[in-house]
Amino acid sequence: MKFLTRKKLNSPLKRGDSAWIDRAVLNRGLLLCLTFLMSWVSLSWGQYNQLEAEATPIGQYLQEAAQNNPGLKAEYRQYLSALQQSPQVSTLPDPELSFGYFINPIETRVGPQQARFGITQMFPWFGTLNARGNAATQQAKAKFEAFQDVRNKLFYDVQKSWYDLYQIEQAIRILEENIELLEIFESLAIQKYETNQVGQADVLRVQIEKEDLKSRLELQKDNRQVVLQEFNELLNRQGDSKVVTPDSLQEKYLKMSKSELEHAAMRQNPKLSKIDFEASSARSSVKAAQKEGMPKFGFGVDYMITGERNMALTDNGQDAILARVGVQIPLYRKKYRAKEKQAQIQLRSVQNRQQATENRLLTKLNKAMRDYRDGQRRLNLYKDIQIQRTQQAIDIMTEQYSTSATDFEELLRLQRKLLDYELAQQQALVDLNTAVARVEYLYGKHNTNPKDIELE
Repeated sequence: MKFLTRKKLNSPLKRGDSAWIDRAVLNRGLLLCLTFLMSWVSLSWGQYNQLEAEATPIGQYLQEAAQNNPGLKAEYRQYLSALQQSPQVSTLPDPELSFGYFINPIETRVGPQQARFGITQMFPWFGTLNARGNAATQQAKAKFEAFQDVRNKLFYDVQKSWYDLYQIEQAIRILEENIELLEIFESLAIQKYETNQVGQADVLRVQIEKEDLKSRLELQKDNRQVVLQEFNELLNRQGDSKVVTPDSLQEKYLKMSKSELEHAAMRQNPKLSKIDFEASSARSSVKAAQKEGMPKFGFGVDYMITGERNMALTDNGQDAILARVGVQIPLYRKKYRAKEKQAQIQLRSVQNRQQATENRLLTKLNKAMRDYRDGQRRLNLYKDIQIQRTQQAIDIMTEQYSTSATDFEELLRLQRKLLDYELAQQQALVDLNTAVARVEYLYGKHNTNPKDIELE
């Protein structure tokens, strides 16, 4: 927005001219109104943070990401695939059906044996199938926890990207407002230069400062396109799809203490739950390996077709039925010992990985809580102290510059400082909310159940 019409430097107005008086009064009035407005916005920012509407679109975006993200769908189908493993390993082996035809029939008292039908079923040692099924079931549960971790990480990424997009929108707004304010400063400096009250250096300083802000503004607009693309990628949408961000962002809080968060993370974090199920699967695999080294039993029945003889005999041509029992002896023990040892090593590996994951999880949780506290401190510092004091100093120096030859360079320096504080305030708010989202991801706030998942 252009508040004033700039005149050329080589055609100055004289102080006594009425046009000069009208323009000076207009400059001063607009400048004071704008600085008052910016001061009011800065002082009221915290209040508006608390009044953010509950109908924020972030919940809708999380739901959309859960429904449409292809990586999440792939992870869930890995779980569905793992569910099909248990029936494969916990079922008896297929029975063996055999047929034999006697090329040279064997003569018996009641007639020649012409053909034989047989069926055999093998049975592993008691509890083997149950151990195999438990191992596969626990692996499937581990796959679901892996899906949950990917889902929770997706929710965190969506929130972080949304907060980053909000911060960029606010940075663009703040930079545009400061560019407009510098245009007023520039017009005022031109007025004072044209009346020989200040040197040309004041005009050049404000023009240099304005061009710097324009360059920063263009960078933020480029950043907006990149973050917008990243956000829409998470939702599996077109890169230029519109994303709604609020005019003001509500400050989020952690409602649990550090010890409560650590306890919740140890109990609910999907990565730890995944390792717990993998450990259970490994224990079942050890049992299954031990039982596979035991004998296997086979039961079978043979039915033999017998032809009739050309004589009168009791039971002439009667077919025969034979019941069979067999035992498969695990004589070569080397492979069974190796299989059992492999399962035991896998169990110890899972236990070591579990301890490492717990340690890493606590470290990440402490870092996220540190970022949360740092965001709170910075937000309170900028919102309640630095912005207010800097704005007061600018108001005083602006009033003095309108009536006298106050140091214009110091006024610009304070204005630049206020700009940095306003941007830092928004960054602190985003960092705080991002840290809360990080903590929620680490302790598994968005955990769900398999029955609540719907896959298209």
